[in-house]
Formats: sequence, structure tokens, C-alpha cells
Amino acid sequence: MDIIVFALQGVFPVFLLIVIGYILKRKRVVGSEFNRGASIIGFKLALPALTFLKISAIDFSQVFYFREILILVGMTVAMGAVAGLITLGFGDSRQKGTFIQGSFRGNIVIIGMALILNLYGEAMAARAAMILAFMLPLFNIQSVIALTLPFHGLSPAGLIRSLKSIVTNPLIWGVVTGVLVSIFKVPVPGVLSQLLGYLSDLALPLALINIGASLNSRGIREKGVKALWCSLLKVALLPAAAVIIFYNLGYRQEELGMIFLITGAPAAVSSHIMAEAMENDGDLAALIVMISTALASLTTVAGISLIQKFF
Repeated sequence: MDIIVFALQGVFPVFLLIVIGYILKRKRVVGSEFNRGASIIGFKLALPALTFLKISAIDFSQVFYFREILILVGMTVAMGAVAGLITLGFGDSRQKGTFIQGSFRGNIVIIGMALILNLYGEAMAARAAMILAFMLPLFNIQSVIALTLPFHGLSPAGLIRSLKSIVTNPLIWGVVTGVLVSIFKVPVPGVLSQLLGYLSDLALPLALINIGASLNSRGIREKGVKALWCSLLKVALLPAAAVIIFYNLGYRQEELGMIFLITGAPAAVSSHIMAEAMENDGDLAALIVMISTALASLTTVAGISLIQKFF
């Protein structure tokens, strides 16, 4: 029963904000202008601020489990590659990067960490935080690459445009500056820290309402199947593979549960912000976030229950 409660507490509020956004759209409170403005604010201000604050607060000097992190990093890259192979059959290049990003980029900060803390306590949450220190930069960098290369192509001119887009991406700067501040322990002025805090607080609710406001019945019919398959890769295949690998390495119970929650978190809300702002398929990204979040409420309960009973 506790598992069900914790899963719903982590997932249900996220899903409700998407529903609120959809209702606001139906009531004509928000429209296309809101969607464009919210995407720009999220991409250029709120999401970079959130990324910087999360990464800069992590102490990279702490002891971490190198093999554990290396395997999870490898699995993240591998899942992106698998999704990339699946998208070779996609006719719309705008959907390729969106699908790839949705397959590996999880909402670990908002949902995964909260569930780990509630189920396994502070010690395991601290261990997960060190994993997150490496996964956050990877998510952002890999997402920018995934959303850039398929869109611009692999020709010399396309690669140059892709490289320019990567180098000038606000999220990449958020990652780089956050890592530098953390490693060199650069003090962040109080006023700047508070400002970034205000901006980062916008990221989640603004993005979720924007996702709901972006949904339309035509998009659901046309792209729902792709979103479902991508969601299954993210919340079912990836965590199942991770549990099998780490079980064979000797992990049991709480350790396996932590690995499952990290890899099985639903698609990150920020994936929609990035897809929209980088001119990929925002509608598909919105569906992936919504469907994976709904599925995660089921897979989380099932996965953790199986781990506690059989592992």
C-alpha cells in the first residue's frame, strides 16, 4: 500500500498539471501565443536556471560508485542509439530527435529522487544524487545532440549547423557553468541565487501546463502509437534491462529499487520544452511525457513490488 501511495504522490500531481493545461486550452484561456512564449521562457530562462542550480549544488568530491555510474551512463547512451535505429523508418525528421530524447531522458529530479527518498531513506537518496550528478549533464548534452543531428542532417553543412546549435544552446551553458561552479566551489551571490531560484521554480509548472495546452485530438490520433512505444522503452524496457544487469552484479532489494526508480522515471518534462524550442515535434514530446507519466504510475508499483518480493 505504501508503494502505491508513494507512486501516486510522485506521478499524479504531474499528470494533473497536464490536465489543467488541457482544460485551460479548451476554455480558451491559453492558446498558441502562450505555447510559444512559454516554450521560449522555459528553454532560455527557467530550464537553464534549474539545470545550473541542481548541478552547482552537487559535491563532485564525494565518494561515488564508479562502476554503477558508468553502467547507467552506458545504458542511457545505448537506449538513445536503439531509439535512433527505430526512427530510421520515420518520414518526419522533426519526430526523430523527439522520439530519441523521450526514450532515455527521465524525470529523475522531480519523481525519481522523491520516490527514492520516501521508500529508501536519505542514505540511498544521497547515493542516487551522485548518480544524478553525472546523469543530468549527460541528459542535457545527449538531448541537444539528438534534437539537432536528425533535424539538420549529416552533411558537412548540416554538421556545422548542428555544432553551432549545440555550442549556443542555453542548457549546455547551464550544465557547463554548473559543473565549474561545483568543482571550483565558486560562491554564487545571494541575489543571483534567489533570481535563479525564482526562474527555476517556473520550469516544472509552466512546462506541464504548456504540455496540456499543446495537446489536440488530431495529434493524439496521428502520433499516439509512436508516443506509446517511446514511453514503453522509457518506463518498461530500460528499467527492466537495468534491474537484470545489476541483479547479476549482486545488487538486491534497496539497491535494485534505486536503480529501477532512476531508470524507470517517466520522460522528463523538460524534453517538451527542448523539442518545442529546437523546432522538433513538440506535440509528440507532449504525448510522450503524458503517456509515460501515466504508465509510470503502473510500472513503478509493479516493479518495486516485484523487487521486494523476489529480489
